Amino acid sequence: MVQDITVTEVTTRAERDAFIKFPWRIYARDPVWVPPLIIERRGFLDRKKHPFYQHGDAALFLARRGDDIVGRIMASDDPNYNALHQSNVGCFGLFESIDDDAVARALFEAAAVWLRARGRDQIMGPIDYSTNYVCALLVDGFEHPPTILTAHNPPYYERLLQSWGLTKAIDFYAWWFSNPDRACQRLRRLARSIKDRQRATIRPVNLSQLGAESERLRRIYNDAW
Repeated sequence: MVQDITVTEVTTRAERDAFIKFPWRIYARDPVWVPPLIIERRGFLDRKKHPFYQHGDAALFLARRGDDIVGRIMASDDPNYNALHQSNVGCFGLFESIDDDAVARALFEAAAVWLRARGRDQIMGPIDYSTNYVCALLVDGFEHPPTILTAHNPPYYERLLQSWGLTKAIDFYAWWFSNPDRACQRLRRLARSIKDRQRATIRPVNLSQLGAESERLRRIYNDAW
């Protein structure tokens, strides 16, 4: 407990739904916020369905001041990431908080305690499970609506993270085409010229062999990264 703030781990369906719906309080007056689909968020946090839990683990936390929910955070541990990068890091994500340094610190401490119990000695984020999902913190361009898999948050979040001692590790950029039609025309010309030089073929996905097709997509995705 920090200054009458209590942080508890989410253990019930009702608490999970409160976790999911809390952002509506934060973004009630944000004209460019894009609300998530609640049914999608439930699936995203379903330990029995989400593929992350086949190799990793995560916990959700809610911060309360009295009976009032004032923040939330997820802590996640990905052994595959640490094995690949020879690191010992855990992540925090799905962070939302009122504009209160004490609330943010209490949430970060809860995530850190959970990760330390699993032997992790570093923390990074915001990362929702992994870089396959939403990650990073928006620090400029708040007037633009988020696109798929891009972060959106209030400007004061940068201060909340820094108040706990978190520092920037890397910059991410989002780009918009000033003239989408012109860009598409150039990309089509480029695609045609490459097609004439390559033996690659383009075909629709065969839905009758979804398992095999998914495996092909997985290999292409991993090779591309």
